[in-house]
Amino acid sequence: MAAYHQEGQMQLPRADAIRSRLIDTFSLIEHLQGLSQAVPRHTIRELLDPSRQKKLMWEDQQQLLRFSIKPQHTGQISQAQRLLSKLHVRCSHRPPLSLWAGWVLECPLFTNFIIFLIFLNTIVLMVEIELLESTNTKLWPLKLTLEVAAWFILFIFILEIILMWLSSFSLFWKSAWNVFDFVVTMLVRIEILRVRLVG
Repeated sequence: MAAYHQEGQMQLPRADAIRSRLIDTFSLIEHLQGLSQAVPRHTIRELLDPSRQKKLMWEDQQQLLRFSIKPQHTGQISQAQRLLSKLHVRCSHRPPLSLWAGWVLECPLFTNFIIFLIFLNTIVLMVEIELLESTNTKLWPLKLTLEVAAWFILFIFILEIILMWLSSFSLFWKSAWNVFDFVVTMLVRIEILRVRLVG
């Protein structure tokens, strides 16, 4: 059924629906522009009060966001842990060592450096084993260089393990990869020392 406009033109039902939708859209735009310059109408207490939340959600017909404020507990923190954490943070002028160690371990530069050292250590150990039984005196500078490189790499690996311990000692031992890393780092170096002392 067609409606007649004041000027004598016939207006279709679909056009009337589009017109009303445009009016609603422009009203919303005007409302949003006013919000950017408006003073906040509600306090944080009103937002946190469960009895007021429902009323606030229904007051504004053009709200774009519904909210639900509920605390989310990921785990239970004891009062002793909370107090100890506050004490650690308050008594230090710098961030706690565990936090600093975590930052260093998660740094992509440090991670890539450790991966590079793993490959370098493999090459150094292979060449060292090949030169171990050689008595050629011309190779002594190379042997010495490889020895220094191996000890430097071992030092960095031990430093990485210490940083992991500082970050979280208990989590270090719960990770099978970390335990494997620790055993390999220590046993390979002990085995090379034993071979040198015996040989």
